Parts: sequence; structure tokens; C-alpha cells
Amino acid sequence: MNELRQYEYDAILHEDPDSGGAYVTFPWDLKKEFGKGRAKVHAEFDGIAYDGSIVNMGVRNPDGSICYIIGVLKRIRSALNKTDGDMIHVVIREQYSGGAEESEMKWKCPKCGREFSRQHQDHYCIKPQNIDEYIAAQDELIQPRLKELRDILRAELPEAEERISWSMPTFWKGRNIIHFAAAKKHIGLYPGDGAAVVFKDELAGFDVSKGTIRLPYNQALPADLIRRIARWCYEEYRK
Repeated sequence: MNELRQYEYDAILHEDPDSGGAYVTFPWDLKKEFGKGRAKVHAEFDGIAYDGSIVNMGVRNPDGSICYIIGVLKRIRSALNKTDGDMIHVVIREQYSGGAEESEMKWKCPKCGREFSRQHQDHYCIKPQNIDEYIAAQDELIQPRLKELRDILRAELPEAEERISWSMPTFWKGRNIIHFAAAKKHIGLYPGDGAAVVFKDELAGFDVSKGTIRLPYNQALPADLIRRIARWCYEEYRK
């Protein structure tokens, strides 16, 4: 059995105002890599999994060559709080189509019984109903950091309600105030576009795109800054 290809890169999100869809490019020649002009793949966008296809929809690169793309669903963009021009970390894995051998490759989760093409595919056996369940479903190594961030937000926003919204831990007061979510190498903090602009100077040392602040697991959480961002969001967004 041939080893399946994997590609990992950062890409800019492109939105089509006419169709309402969005995509990222696949910066390789698909026909050279896969031997065909359309390929089914497993993708991850900032850690959110998606099965789809790399295709050409008439998009061209500046030099006139064919530009291959993969769509990014609206629900994924909403969960990531990403819009046109934002950077997304993309992982592409080739889907295996090996006939009779394919069933042998499937992995069945021992907890929920769901089957996946990838061994030990990250997934929720049961969709978390609250933040405790969300954190418990994450890797044990990052759970303390998630709990620390939650405690910071909880202490600063005692008036807000904790809930799951867009599949992410959320603090809510009449509307969503601020979200956070676990990714492969960081925690995503989602205070919205306005907060990223207001605190731009203080966030200079962090990876920030529209409404998204990435907090690496290997760095201490900037607790004071997080508290001030959370309070700003509360005063700005609450109802």
C-alpha cells in the first residue's frame, strides 16, 4: 500500500461575494501530485476537519496557470471567525481509494463506534453540551491551559453565561461576547474584529488576524491582556 500524501501550509481565505462561498488555494500542480484534475481529500482548517475535493473552478493564478482550490464551508468560517483575507492553517491529506483494501484502513472509535478513514481521527464522540465537556474532550496535555483561560474569562465576566456556540466555549450576555477553542498548536481566542483593532499594539507579539488571537501552548497566557480584552468585549457587545 502506498503512503498517502500530506500537505501543510498557510493560505489566505478568499470569499466570492456573488455566490457567498469561500475557498483557499492548493499551491501545487494537482495533476502532477495526484495524476488527475480533481482529488478527494481530508482537510483541516485551523484544526477543524472537513472532507472535500480539490478542484479547478476556472480560477487562474496571476501568471495564467491553473489555480486549484478547496472550498471552506460557511459553518467552518463562522467557527473560526474568519473572513476574506484572513490566514488559515491548512492540512491536506489524500483520501485512500483502494477498493477491497479500503475497509481494512477504516478506524472505529471504541467509545462511540463511528468509523473514520484516518486512524485515531479527532472528533467528538458526543457533541459537548457545556464547557466542562468540551475541555474534557481535548488532549490531556492542553486541558490545564484551557481551564486556565476559562478561569481568567470567568473571573472577569461573572455576569456572563457560559455556553457552547458554534461548537466553541462561549461567554454570552444577550449575545456572544467572546469565544475560545483548542487548535493543534495554540488556543484560538475570538473577541471579534473590533477588539483586535483596539488592542492592536499590545497584540503585536501574537499571531492575529481579523477577530482571531492565537495563544501558543508553549507560551504563558497574557492574563492581564485577556482580562482587558474580555471586559472590552463585554461592554461593547452585551445586550
